[in-house]
Formats: sequence, structure tokens, C-alpha cells
Amino acid sequence: MQPYYQSWLTSSHREVMCVECHIPPGIQSEVRKKYEALAMVARYVTGTYSTNPWAEVDDLSCLRSGCHVKRVLLGKELYQGVLFDHQPHLTEMRREKVLRCTSCHSQIVQGSHIAVTSSTCFLCHFKSTSLNQGTGRCTLCHEVPEKMITTAGLAFDHGDVKRFDMNCTLCHEGVVRGDGEVVRERCYTCHNDAERLEQFGQTEFLHRTHVTEHKIECLNCHAEIVHKIPAREEALATECKSCHTAVAGHSSVRDFYRGISGKGVQPKPAAMYLAGVRCEACHNVAGSEFGRASEVSCMSCHGPKALAIYQGWQASLTKRLEAVKAALQESKKRADAKGDTAQRTQLKDAEDNIALVEHAKGVHNPGYALDLLDSAYRVSRSGLEAAGDGKRAVAAWLQAPYAADCLQCHFGIEYLSRQEFGREFSHGKHVVNARLRCTVCHEGRDKHGVMKVRSVQDCEQCHTRITKPMAGVAAEDCLACHTADIGKVSDKVRFPHDKHIESGVECSLCHVGVDQAPHRAFARSATALPKLGHAFCVTCHSSDVPTGDQVPDGADCAKCHVEF
Repeated sequence: MQPYYQSWLTSSHREVMCVECHIPPGIQSEVRKKYEALAMVARYVTGTYSTNPWAEVDDLSCLRSGCHVKRVLLGKELYQGVLFDHQPHLTEMRREKVLRCTSCHSQIVQGSHIAVTSSTCFLCHFKSTSLNQGTGRCTLCHEVPEKMITTAGLAFDHGDVKRFDMNCTLCHEGVVRGDGEVVRERCYTCHNDAERLEQFGQTEFLHRTHVTEHKIECLNCHAEIVHKIPAREEALATECKSCHTAVAGHSSVRDFYRGISGKGVQPKPAAMYLAGVRCEACHNVAGSEFGRASEVSCMSCHGPKALAIYQGWQASLTKRLEAVKAALQESKKRADAKGDTAQRTQLKDAEDNIALVEHAKGVHNPGYALDLLDSAYRVSRSGLEAAGDGKRAVAAWLQAPYAADCLQCHFGIEYLSRQEFGREFSHGKHVVNARLRCTVCHEGRDKHGVMKVRSVQDCEQCHTRITKPMAGVAAEDCLACHTADIGKVSDKVRFPHDKHIESGVECSLCHVGVDQAPHRAFARSATALPKLGHAFCVTCHSSDVPTGDQVPDGADCAKCHVEF
């Protein structure tokens, strides 16, 4: 009894005497329990008691005056994020069974006394039922959240689930494991006479005897059903694995989704993988025999605007693949012509990274695909330089010249154009050429999807201004359109543009003439960007920058120079 006593002592019932629960109201129960108490004393004295004490709590004890009688009438309440209503569970048949209070509140939770046993809930709701169907419907217990949910650094508006009538299982597949079946051998743990064992299979009789008339724990007979969000590795253990195995040559897709298997690149799991999204969530296009995925898959969860994101990904990955493969081929030719086996070995890593992106499909993990292709391009360019082509490579693809949270999802937007206000609008010209920030035309993350620019007149405010000289221009004027972070400008020199602005340096100090010439003309002129070099930087940084061959004492070259 000691473990049971200790669990009662620390429970919410510790102020309630044992007999208040274990003896139901009424004179007959009093007499019967007195007899049972005397029998217990006799067994204790004679040493014939069992080491597995057995007791039952009648519903009348729970619902007696002063205890939980009002609980049945309270309606729904929230328990650990789940909506629960006592009334239908205690007053109506539940899957052809009459339940008792102790059907759900039991002793099997280790260290707790008469606690909610969630495994019983899962067994009743999910046995022989498909997820999100019948008693397994998600909204029976869970309300659809109307809020932004951030997972793996990306925000998802969960309110879209209701607005787009999405099926919960698109993302929450695999949250139920186990079948709750009963094997005949379990009967032998309690029964050994043939007459009782022959009752196996008479479901209605067995439930009435074990659930309604007596309190037998469900898991004494049934295998457990587990209901929880699966671990990330479990999320990949889908039916797709029957084909997508190493033998079938598809394991690269799973590894790519997890952000591994690349060479010379840090692991980077896909955001969808970190969120526990399974293959079937996207590979669900109607009419496709093998679960084909397309842009429709994206839009079914993220709405019509996801089409532009998908198109941007495809355009960007396609252009990068073309550029990287061209650079690799040229580098291989040069290495072969010179018989450079060491360089050829390095190029093999780049070749493998390209093959991984192509075979695993870059859209399964776009961020990782970009890292792999960037690495392959750098290796290929180094091969060309080693072969004698030391010219600085021009940009091989369109890319925003700054970092922004928006680009976690919207990379590739540089390739997209659309009609706005009867005019052709090119993201490439505005983002890449003019270096405009996303927030010049769009609201920030807190108002995601809302445009600042709502008319031709809003566009003209910028386009009219850039035709005139910007006299008296200050940094804050430039930052209304341009970003302070201009990104990487050289492989060997670190130039923190934003730090110069923060320290109060006027734009016109470096961009000479920006306040005099019409802005569009100035931006297109050869003098718009200063020619970086010692002769230019020494103007302000004479203590660190050499003059000719003279290096100042104590000069810190590593402030600017990297990889030398």
C-alpha cells in the first residue's frame, strides 16, 4: 500500500479521506465495505493478502454532494490545451460503451493519484479510425489557432488553416502511432479458465464487464496508441520510404531535406523539416499516382501568393544551376588541359554538390541548395584562376545585394516581373540595380503582405525625385530607398557600409556629386561608386592604410582584408 499512500499524499485529493472515495454513499455500501475491511484485516494477520491491492471507485463517490457533482454541468473546459466536456462522456454512450469517472481518471499515471490518463483518450478516439475522421477529428479537442506560429525561424499564419479550409493532416501527419489491438494472450494475465477465455471476441460483453461494471485499465488488454507530434526523424518515416531508399537511389532526397550530404558546406535542414512536415504534406496533387507535388501544393497551404514564391525559387535555382555548371565545365577543361589532377579532385566535390541539387530537387530545401551551388561556383572559379584565368568574375546570376529576413522565403524574386498599375514592374531593376529595400514598397513582417505603394502616384514620388539633383542629401534621405547593408563587395576586402553610415559619414563624402547631378543620371554614371583602394581609404584611415609602400606603425590590416 505504501506507493498508493504516497501518491495520495501528494495528490489534489490529499484532504479527502480514503473511505470517502472507496465507499460509495448509501447504507448497503457501508455494510459491504465494513465486511471487506474485516476480511482485509484477517488476510493481513494470516499473511494471505495480495501484493497487488485492488480497489474501485464508484461514480457515486465522485459525484456526491460537496465533490464533483457540478462538474457534469459545467460544459467545456480547457485541459492542457484540449477542450473537454464531461457531460457527454458521462451521460451518453461513447463508441457503444458506458464510461465511468475512473475510465479516464485512474491510478496508472506513475506517482499520481487518480489523474487523467491520456492514453485512454487516445485509445477511444483513434482506434479503428482514420486521423481527422469521425472520433479522430482534430477539432473535437483542438481549436484552430488564430495566430502566427514561428517554427525554424519562419512565421506561419495558423489562421490560414481555417480561411483556406486546410486539412490538419497536411502538416500534422504521423501524430498517431499504434493500433490499440487486443491479442488473446493478454487474457491469460488475469484469467485461466476455458469458459472465460472463450468470451474473447465478444466486444460488447467484454467492454460492459471490464469498463462499465468494473474498472479494468484499458491498456491491460489493448496495445497503446500514442498521440503526439513526431520527432523530425519520425516525420521522414512515411510510406514514401518504400520507394525512396538507398537501394532505389532516392536516399539523397531524404538527406537533402535534412540538410546533409553536401561537401564543403555546413548542414542546413529545411525549415519544413524542422517544422516536422512530412513528404505527403506536399506530394498530394490530385490525380497523381505517386503523390506528385507542384505549385498547387504550396498554394493549398500558403494561399495564392505562394505561387510567386515558388516561381522565384525555380527561376533562381535554374539560373544558378546553369551558371555553375558552365563554370564547372570550363574549369574542368582548363584543369584537364594542364593535367592538374589536384585541381580535378577539388572540382569533383563541386560536381557532387551540383548532382545532389539536381537529383534531390532544390525546392525540397532551397536554402541548402543555394549554399551548395555557391560553394560549387567558388570552387569552379578558383579552378579557372588556378588555370590562368584570374579575371574577376562578373555576377553569374541576379541576387539581392543585401541580406534581409524577407529573402529567406522570397529569394529569386529578382527574376520576377509583374503588371502593376498598367505598367511592367521588374523586381530585378529595383532590388538588384537600384539596391532598394523590400520595405520601400512593402510593409514589414508585422504587416506581412500589405503594400505601401497603392497607386501610380506612390511610384511617381520616387521616380520624379530621381530625375532631379538631390541637393543637401543626408544619409537618412538615402536610406528611405537604399539599404545600409550593401552585402559583400569583394572576396578580399571587408567593407562595412552600414558602419560608416552609423558613424555619421555623409553619403556625398564617398559618392562625390550625388547631391549635384540628377539622381538617375548619377546612379548610372561611372563615378557613382567610388573605386575602393588604398588611395581612397587613406583619406580617412591614414593610421591603418599604407601610402605607397609605407605601412604605418601598428597598422591593423585585418580590419579590412580577409583571406590573405
